[in-house]
Amino acid sequence: MTRQAADAPGRMTRAHWGVTALLSAIVGWFVFDGVSSLVGLPALYEQLGVVEQVPWLALWLGVAHPIVYFVAGVMVGRRMTLTRFTLVLIVAIAASAATRLTMIAVATGSILLV
Repeated sequence: MTRQAADAPGRMTRAHWGVTALLSAIVGWFVFDGVSSLVGLPALYEQLGVVEQVPWLALWLGVAHPIVYFVAGVMVGRRMTLTRFTLVLIVAIAASAATRLTMIAVATGSILLV
């Protein structure tokens, strides 16, 4: 296979699948962190006596949004060259990290949405 054929847009090659698998480990870490917060935080709030203040929406979004962003990145970039595909997935991961930090700040009261 020539270099031009390997980098040709229009289909997912083995390299595309390899990049997807490699970067999905980072997304897996975000999902693991979201699940651990979903399991552990309500117990902490219960010990503190403020069960009614558990930020359930933020906890569930913390689990779901990394997957949604990454799958959207794969769908958007699947017909691009390998370089562009990789950049799209990196941007999806960066957007997921920024969203996660924003949700943490909102849930802890560091940022108030007016």
